[in-house]
Amino acid sequence: VFSDFDGTIFLQDTGHILFDHHGCGVDTRKKLDSQIGTGERSFRSVSEELWASLDIPLEQGFETMQKYLVMDEGFVSFVQYCFDNNIPFNVISAGIKPLLRHVLDEFLGKEMSSQIGIISNDADIVQVAEEDGQKKYQWKPIWRHDTELGHDKAQSIQEFREHTTEEIKEADANDPSGPTYEELGIEESPLIIFIGDGVSDLPAAREADVLFARRGLLLEQYCIKNNLPYIPYDSFVDIQRDVEDIINRER
Repeated sequence: VFSDFDGTIFLQDTGHILFDHHGCGVDTRKKLDSQIGTGERSFRSVSEELWASLDIPLEQGFETMQKYLVMDEGFVSFVQYCFDNNIPFNVISAGIKPLLRHVLDEFLGKEMSSQIGIISNDADIVQVAEEDGQKKYQWKPIWRHDTELGHDKAQSIQEFREHTTEEIKEADANDPSGPTYEELGIEESPLIIFIGDGVSDLPAAREADVLFARRGLLLEQYCIKNNLPYIPYDSFVDIQRDVEDIINRER
């Protein structure tokens, strides 16, 4: 399972909270976002400007996020269902890993958080100055891919699928006396479930075997426009019900 973070696991966008309260402000952030929508600038270009507008430490940013972030009501239950059924669960995000891990650690606890993989961009958050006794920080994204998105979620899913398929083939080759995965009814290529809501999820949508799109948002609109099969959801409660049905059918 691969799930987007902002607008999916949490109903708000972590970056937007920081930019609005500690960075460029709401009006500038919306103006820059509109440049992505019109194609005037790339997601990566705009994101670099937004992150560069921050000058606070990570801990201060998280204190603000705690006031505004709301986790999807069914998320904890769904993650526990995945753990209980040996289904790998990964966050796949256009955000930055230090921020995402910090949020998961605080909202889920470090034990549960540590079992969730995070596939995202990284970041350097370093002190660069001190003015009137106040430390100033620089936020610089470290992009996962050299693309206009910074993190191409489709490429990350392709890489995971190829790696896992090779692992299954190697396991077969290392145990020639036992039944093959094919004989056991196990597909050599893993079933990919993707959960998302917005613009950074569009490339990944076509890589999923099962696609969940939050009802009424951009990813669902994209699926309808492009005749892409998807399952609409309002919360992870809906997703867990449908995934349970899928898993039971697969077994």
